[in-house]
Amino acid sequence: MERYEILKKIGSGNFGVAKLVKDKWTGELYAIKFIERCKKIDEHVQREIMNHRSLRHPNIIRFKEVFLTPTHLAIVMEYAAGGELFERIYNAGRLTEDEARFFFQQLISGVSYCHSMQICHRDLKLENALLDGSSTPRLKICDFGYSKSSVLHSQPKSTVGTPAYIAPEVLSRKEYDGKRILSVQYSIPYYVRVSKECKHLLSQIFVADPEKRITMEDIKKHPWFLKNLPIEFIEGEEASLQTNGENEPSQSIEEVLAIIQEARKPGEGHKAGNLFVKGSSSIDLDDDLDIDADIDDEIDTSGDFVCAL
Repeated sequence: MERYEILKKIGSGNFGVAKLVKDKWTGELYAIKFIERCKKIDEHVQREIMNHRSLRHPNIIRFKEVFLTPTHLAIVMEYAAGGELFERIYNAGRLTEDEARFFFQQLISGVSYCHSMQICHRDLKLENALLDGSSTPRLKICDFGYSKSSVLHSQPKSTVGTPAYIAPEVLSRKEYDGKRILSVQYSIPYYVRVSKECKHLLSQIFVADPEKRITMEDIKKHPWFLKNLPIEFIEGEEASLQTNGENEPSQSIEEVLAIIQEARKPGEGHKAGNLFVKGSSSIDLDDDLDIDADIDDEIDTSGDFVCAL
């Protein structure tokens, strides 16, 4: 931790706490997710780290590195200064159709890239879509705790996610195609004015039968999606698919796995309720940080429903 200066707490949950830090060497801001060592470091944490590490796209929070403190595993990642998309909509009350399309285009770009890398997120919601601090915010998908890799070779069948956002085939507990899951049901109140093109796309997305639901590629060809599509979104997606080693994680897969394996062991210097890091003040942890025994059967009920993505 001698490289990072802790500035403030920015979040908490079943996993532990998230802190805003400053890189003392470069001055850059990052978010660090602290997960208690030993019992809370399981195959789900490893899957989250390894899946996130493999993704490099403008619309996905960038993974930087992992390291150990005496009591916690720390995951360093890009900091999104604009907060959650949920908060932006809540504070604004509503978005214009153009604003909604702007964020939807970015979400689809990020999700499409995940699918091209054989990873399905499995918990897409407004709270897991962050924004950078720019005047025209860049959307960043985060939290790969429920993600699954190699979708084509291992069909997911676990009931995971947030109730208001779960597709019907997930609740059936049968095998499902992680790439086809977008939403649950389709209904637009009569008083909400949206274009015919938008209504048509939504009617194709919110279909209970996954075999009849619109595909990701067809969404990207839809007239409503293509309207005012910023060229940088297209260029960013193409660049992500043609990686040349630039922005590669600083740690190898072997190094990351070794750190995770070490984190499974009880840490030293542990004191209940606090996280002690050499060279920094203690960080108070929340009291309710227990993780459910099996994340693959877990439903997140913490998020308030606004609209399905």
